[in-house]
Amino acid sequence: MIQKILKWITIIIAGLIALVYALDVDYLLKGIRVIYLTGNNTAYLSDYKYFDNRIIEPSPVAEPWAKHNKYNTIEETEKLAAINKERETKAFLVIKNDSVLFEKYFDGYSESSKSNSFSMAKSITVTLLGKAIMDGKIKSLDQPVGDFFDEYKTGLGAELTVGNLASMSSGMKWNEKYYSIINITSESYFSDDLRSVILNQKIIEKPGQKFRYSSGDTQLLGMIIEKA
Repeated sequence: MIQKILKWITIIIAGLIALVYALDVDYLLKGIRVIYLTGNNTAYLSDYKYFDNRIIEPSPVAEPWAKHNKYNTIEETEKLAAINKERETKAFLVIKNDSVLFEKYFDGYSESSKSNSFSMAKSITVTLLGKAIMDGKIKSLDQPVGDFFDEYKTGLGAELTVGNLASMSSGMKWNEKYYSIINITSESYFSDDLRSVILNQKIIEKPGQKFRYSSGDTQLLGMIIEKA
């Protein structure tokens, strides 16, 4: 009896896996393994261990942050302490001018801890866009995205500019959700072919008209900078 039950369980699992691949949603398998099978319900600080990583070697002339003459002498307010506790903060850092004024770490984290950087990449990507324009690699904020990818040469896509991506006003079909594994944000997070995922997203609203926070905009912008 037990063997029969195990046999059917195996058949069902195999069938589900086959269905996942047939529907081209195999990213779900990685998402389930990385998120749910580790006891989480969304992306988390240490999930970088499940992705490809590249070590950036320090510069031989790197300069450490200077410490302010009032470094860690200012008491944390009760309100700030409550906010950090509520948000489950791991690192809290205050830079004043060119030096570290205050820093505090929580839950075993320290200044040398590694973690997922999440949307810090958005600010860095837009900074790189500015540099690419300064260097003449990209003409201006008004340069059409279609100059880089043929997928955006027709329809509303033809109106899309790199500036629209930088300001998150692309009009791209994108659902920025983090607590459901079945959506475009999760697919882009776990997919092994991120380029195709992004280029398959349609522009459904006139670009430049409405701000909508979108990881898809930044990812496409990063692909443009890489190509430029």
